[in-house]
This record gives sequence, C-alpha cells and structure tokens, in this order.
Amino acid sequence: MFFQMCGVEESRSRGKRTDDLCGVAPLDNGAPFEVIEDREVWHPVWKGKIDDGVNAQFIKVAADHIWENEEVSICSVPRKCTLIFCIEDPERL
Repeated sequence: MFFQMCGVEESRSRGKRTDDLCGVAPLDNGAPFEVIEDREVWHPVWKGKIDDGVNAQFIKVAADHIWENEEVSICSVPRKCTLIFCIEDPERL
C-alpha cells in the first residue's frame, strides 16, 4: 500500500522498490501529494521528522487505509469455524 501511495511499482524486486521509494522527493511547492491520472501520489519528506506537516498527513492517510482494510477481517481456523473480527472506529461512535 505504501508503495502505491508513493507511485512505486510493487511488482519490482524488494531492493528496487526500496531504491524507488527512497527516490521519492518532496514537491517543490511543499504540497503533500500530486494528482496523477486521478490518483494521489504522495511525496513524504523521508529525511524529515515524523511529525512534520507532510509526513503527519502521509501517516494519517496510510493509517486510515489500514483501518478501512481491517474493519472486517475473516479468518478461518482448522476446526472449520470462521471468526469475524470487527474493529470499531472511535470517531463513528
């Protein structure tokens, strides 16, 4: 997911993805992302601090994506039972 958010191709080797990800530079205008083909392509400040503006926004969006993906997870166990885990969003309560 993080690779896609930064416009890095996930099908490449781990080393190439890492190189590509490290090559994502901040935008000259200071914006956190640019829109390319109707998709947000993020430009975090990798050498900055985690709570810098752009990085904080990137982390929040990444966490929101993870939250959405994990709201309902289905896990099958060997005894042919299916467990469904629901995570409640505190903002929706």
